[in-house]
Amino acid sequence: MKPLSSLRLCGDFFLIALLLFSGCSSEQGPLPPPSYPVKLTTVQQKEVPIFIEALGHVESMISIHIKSRVEGELTGVYFQQGQEVKQGDLLFTIDSKPYEAALKKSQGVLEQTLANLSIAEEKVKRYETLAREEYYSQIDFETLQANFASALAQANQAQAQVDAAAIDLDYCWIYAPIDGVVGILQVDFGNLVGNDENQPLVTLNQISPIFVTFSVPEINLPDIQKYRRQGSLKTLAAYDNFNDEPFVGKLEILDNQVDPGTGMIKLRALFPNTTRDLWPGQFIRTRLVLHTQSNALVIPYTAVQLTINGPVAFVVKEDMTVEERPLQLGARQDDQVIVQSGLNAGETIVLEGQLNLSTGTRVFVARNR
Repeated sequence: MKPLSSLRLCGDFFLIALLLFSGCSSEQGPLPPPSYPVKLTTVQQKEVPIFIEALGHVESMISIHIKSRVEGELTGVYFQQGQEVKQGDLLFTIDSKPYEAALKKSQGVLEQTLANLSIAEEKVKRYETLAREEYYSQIDFETLQANFASALAQANQAQAQVDAAAIDLDYCWIYAPIDGVVGILQVDFGNLVGNDENQPLVTLNQISPIFVTFSVPEINLPDIQKYRRQGSLKTLAAYDNFNDEPFVGKLEILDNQVDPGTGMIKLRALFPNTTRDLWPGQFIRTRLVLHTQSNALVIPYTAVQLTINGPVAFVVKEDMTVEERPLQLGARQDDQVIVQSGLNAGETIVLEGQLNLSTGTRVFVARNR
């Protein structure tokens, strides 16, 4: 009988031989390279507007503080606060009785001075021939002439007082000087007005058309001047998202100097605002469109990877492997960017999932969850 240790040794040799035989008979090949899930997009070719974006605010073309030019009691308010009014509409009336009395008084003075002027003129005419023929003293005749000149001056002064009184009386009726929207009433009916030069009765703002004012860095000034010489520059405005239908206007005014303190230059665009959606004092996003680039290659900015050698994108080949391409980028527009070189129209590129990729890496399209 064999010892137990000998039997165990023989069993170990048998197991090793069996494993070697199994390994030799296996036909397993090398493991396939890993494949990574990605999302894809296509390089598009289209017309792209090149613009400068800035924050602006809405301003009335004309903003008028309506004030009383005469002092008196406010006897009438002929509009609703916030109402749109037309040029020539009656807005306020001020107690006119004191000014009617002042006009009558000045008219009476004028009539009196005109009567004195008539008498003085008649005397000059009557004694002119006698003085020429020396039947009347020359010095007395010159006195008559002086009296006539004095009466004429008094008459002119009285006429001026009548005109001033008539103007003051007209100021008792205040009319809208422009089409616009009246604001909140600052002085209530029945109050004394005209005694505070700094207190307007109400503010009247022109709403249509309307200005949007914004500032851009002075580095953009040469391009603005260049493209403005080629024609008017379209300006877009939006509350938040330009993907919705924006307001469309045009650049109207370029300020005559750059602010040396900020290095910014102020611009002002004109918008028709026929729907009255833009409101004075509002802050709004603006885009000054310089020109439109035709046949531009555009990709989402998230498809671009920034490396130490510059921006790159991963192009997907027919065998679902990727190729890393260096890019030369142009202007960025929202979530897209213009590609000046490195890609061709219609090529498929990786949009998401670039972390583990390099040239030759295999990918597959990830399913949306």
